[in-house]
Amino acid sequence: MVMQDNRRSSAIGTVRGVAPAGADTPVRRTGGLVSAVLRATAVVLLLNFDQFTRTVGRGFLIAAVVLAVPLLLHDILRPSSRARTVIFWVLVVFGVLALPGFLHPPETDYGRQKFMLLLTLTLFATLAVAVLRGRRDVETFAAVFVVSGVVLAIATLNGDPQDGRADGFGSNPIWLARAIGGALVALTWLYLQKRVAAWWAAGLAVLLGLALFATGSRGPLLATVVALFVLVLAGFRLKLRRGRREWVGLSLMGALVLAVIAMPSLLPPRVYALLVDPSEEMFDTARAEMRQVSVPMIAEHPGGVGYGNWSDYSGMLVHNYPHNLWLELPAEAGWFVGGAFILATLIVAAGLWRATRRDPVAGFVLAVLAFNVVAVSTSGDVNAGRPLFAALALGVLVMSGATLPTGVPARAGRTRQAGLRGVTA
Repeated sequence: MVMQDNRRSSAIGTVRGVAPAGADTPVRRTGGLVSAVLRATAVVLLLNFDQFTRTVGRGFLIAAVVLAVPLLLHDILRPSSRARTVIFWVLVVFGVLALPGFLHPPETDYGRQKFMLLLTLTLFATLAVAVLRGRRDVETFAAVFVVSGVVLAIATLNGDPQDGRADGFGSNPIWLARAIGGALVALTWLYLQKRVAAWWAAGLAVLLGLALFATGSRGPLLATVVALFVLVLAGFRLKLRRGRREWVGLSLMGALVLAVIAMPSLLPPRVYALLVDPSEEMFDTARAEMRQVSVPMIAEHPGGVGYGNWSDYSGMLVHNYPHNLWLELPAEAGWFVGGAFILATLIVAAGLWRATRRDPVAGFVLAVLAFNVVAVSTSGDVNAGRPLFAALALGVLVMSGATLPTGVPARAGRTRQAGLRGVTA
């Protein structure tokens, strides 16, 4: 991958001038490239380690922990670090999520395993986001995520499909599609930010797109489309720079949609069936039945049925969870926990949308959040939502002002005051 150095845009990790005393501007991160790569790699490995073979995945997990723990401790002790803000809100959110499990301990093996993973692996993967210090680290995170997605895409296209669905290194096609789709979103953002040359971006996008279709996973495919549109719309809102690349991206996505509508038979059978008759997926599948039994369960149990008990109360013993996080949390953890988590997601999304007017990173994080909001609506339990929790933590980092370019006030309401002091907004 060729990373372009756009000399006309704000330098990443470099202060181009000394701000006047008293200016309300975020502290510029000046860490080196090696530090940024290590931090980004730690987070990506914690999110994608289970997409690889078991032995390799365990090695990646151990390496991620070894990298992330000292980096977290170092950032917590730094006076100007935003890590403490991210860690505080992550602990608040997981404290609320853990409350039902402490008040009513899980009764089943699956419930105990789910609760333990929630407070260990899922919590730590979310806390690890705090090692990303600013804009440069987030851009490096996006680049490393693309590299990971490309490796998975190559394995997917070279593997032997099972039941018409490619599985890469033997991973679940749904989780594999999430990693590849997320990489496609990250690649698009890097292209819009002029960090990747157009030919490289086009070639890698084709590779990732083919692998995404090969998995036959419809939820991640829909999530990718939604995230790309959010990403382009966020680019149009950016006050600091409006370039033609957003128009190019919007035109390409429109052309892709028209091509799919005109030639749907070229799609994998599962995706083709979804486009030809979406009502079957919405009303005549197991997921539709899961929705039908979950809604009455939520209404009848305000305090939730307990982690891991959805299967017993629903009567669908084949499935342990409803494959929809927005139904799973209210059903198992209760109205308060489910409602609080939904509210937290909406608050972060709204904050990121406002921040897209002045911070290029906000658009990327908002797109990643949109991707995962859709993805967790179609598959997985709460621990499969690690990328969603990581996106929320990234949102807190952006809303704290850590990724703003030099000279842009941390709060939009202070723009006029900062300008009077001679700071260019």
